[in-house]
Amino acid sequence: MRRGFAVLGPTAVLIMALTGATACEPLLDPLPPRHPVLLPTPAPPSARWIVDLVATLNLPPGCPKPTLPTLAVLDTDGESRAVAFWPVDNLDVCYAVINDAGRSPTTIWLDAVTDLFSRTPMPIDTTAGLDSYAFTAYRGQVDDITVSGDPDDLVGPVRRRTVDLGAGALVTFAAYHYRIPPTGRPLSFSLCTPDGTCRDAH
Repeated sequence: MRRGFAVLGPTAVLIMALTGATACEPLLDPLPPRHPVLLPTPAPPSARWIVDLVATLNLPPGCPKPTLPTLAVLDTDGESRAVAFWPVDNLDVCYAVINDAGRSPTTIWLDAVTDLFSRTPMPIDTTAGLDSYAFTAYRGQVDDITVSGDPDDLVGPVRRRTVDLGAGALVTFAAYHYRIPPTGRPLSFSLCTPDGTCRDAH
């Protein structure tokens, strides 16, 4: 379930009711217990501006403010544009899309990691002519992800980082940089992995 800014929406929790259950009722697998996720390397000191900017914003409920040790930066110009994420724990992740710091709104989302595996990345902003990012995730370590379609509107390649969420559960977070056409026409992008699997990316 996606949560952005102050939009409320608790993460779905599967509850197995042991009392009153019968042999005919399906059993639901409970979510794994939550535990913190430690990134092996902190964000560089040059990412301090992202931490400082996010600290001034209203974050979605349940999304902590990032620090350099908890932040992973996928792409940035170093001063006004960036896409970055920070795991809340092994189940949820927060991510920020900064399009033009100081002039355009910064978007902060809180998502269940598993939701990102199947959901089409939604445009953060649909303002014509604006640069933005699409953010998604893959199960396991994915060593190469390509984006195709509408080459005139692609600004940069896919940036990715694989994180161990614990017990060897690897997740590859990825984002790509694009520009919304001045005419506002719809965009069409696909993300493809080395095994030939592609997903709608916009």
